[in-house]
Amino acid sequence: MAKAKDGITAFAFDVDGVLVKGKMPVPGALETIQLLQRRRIPFIFLTNGGGYTEEAHVAKLGKRLGLTLSAKQFVQSHTPYRDLVPEYGEKTILALGGHGQQIRELAHSYGFTNVVITSDFMSLHPHIHPFPEITKAHHAEHARVSDTLRSTQIAAILCWTSPRDWTLDLQVVNDLLLSSGGVIGTVSPKNGDESLPNRGYLQDGQPKLFFCNPDFKWSTEHEQPRFAQGAFVEALKGIWKHETRGAAELEYTMMGKPTSATFAYAERVLREYCESLGVTHGIDTVYMVGDNPESDIAGARTFRSCHGIEWKSVLVETGVYVPGSVPTHQPHHTTKDVKEAVEWALKEHSEP
Repeated sequence: MAKAKDGITAFAFDVDGVLVKGKMPVPGALETIQLLQRRRIPFIFLTNGGGYTEEAHVAKLGKRLGLTLSAKQFVQSHTPYRDLVPEYGEKTILALGGHGQQIRELAHSYGFTNVVITSDFMSLHPHIHPFPEITKAHHAEHARVSDTLRSTQIAAILCWTSPRDWTLDLQVVNDLLLSSGGVIGTVSPKNGDESLPNRGYLQDGQPKLFFCNPDFKWSTEHEQPRFAQGAFVEALKGIWKHETRGAAELEYTMMGKPTSATFAYAERVLREYCESLGVTHGIDTVYMVGDNPESDIAGARTFRSCHGIEWKSVLVETGVYVPGSVPTHQPHHTTKDVKEAVEWALKEHSEP
C-alpha cells in the first residue's frame, strides 16, 4: 500500500480523452492502471459519459484496456440519479438520451418504475415532431403505445446522455415545461402571469428538469471535439428564453462534473471502495486526472470535502485540452498523458 504524508493517496480518472479515445486506449493507460492495481492504490473512474449501467460501462472500458475492473469503481454522469429514486421511483418520468430502449431500460435498472421516452409521445401525437421524416421509423419501432399517457402527469424529466433527435426532444421538453400539471398537450394558464414568481412559468406542477453532463463538447475519434449534453442544455435555454421573451428563468438541476454534488458523490464511492479493499488508513489526497479544464479541473479545484480530503487536479494533453493554450481553469499540474500524470502525483505526494 502506498503511504502518503498523513494518509493514503487515491485517484479519480476521467475516461474519454484520458484513458481511451473513441474505442482505442491512450498509450500508457493500461500500464498505469496495472501499476495502481499492483500497489493497491485506490482509484475510481469519474466520467461525464453514460448511457449504460455501471456494470456494462466498466466492462466495456475493461475490454478496451484489457483489464478486469469493478463497477464499484465507476461513477458516471447519471450515477447520482440513484438518489432521486426515493422521490420519483413510483412516479412517471421522461428519460432523454441514447437510442431505442437503451435509456428506458437503464432508468428501470436504477429503480424508476414508470419511464417514458419521446418516441412514446410521437406514437400518440404523430404531428408532435415538426420534422419527422428522417427519424419517424426509429420512433415507430421503439415507442410503447399507451392511451393513458395522454393524461399522465410527468413528474420529472431526466436527461441521461446526449439526446439524439434534438428536434423532437426539445419540442417535447418545451411542451411539458409550458403544460398544466405536466400533462402533454395542455398549456398552463399561469404562464406569463406577472403576479406570480418567475412570471407564472414553471408554477403549475410542471416536471422538474435534471441534467447530468454540463460538458459542451467531448473528445471522440474525430479531429475536433463534438457536441455533448451541455450543448443540448444551451439549445434548450435559448429556446426557453425566446419562448418566454426573456421573462422567466429555466429552472433545472445539473449534476455531473464540475458540480460539487457529483464530486461529493464520487468521494463517497471512493471511500466505500477503500473499505471494500480493507484499507484502514484514511484518504489524504485525491488526484483528479482529466482532459477538460471546464469539468475535471474546475470541479477538483472548487470542491471542498467534508471529510478533510484534499483534491488536486492534473490536466493531460490527450483529449479536449489543446496543448500550449491557456486552460480556462488552472490545474495543479499539466502533463502529456495519464502515465506521466500518475508518476508526477505519486512523486509529489511522497515528498515531505
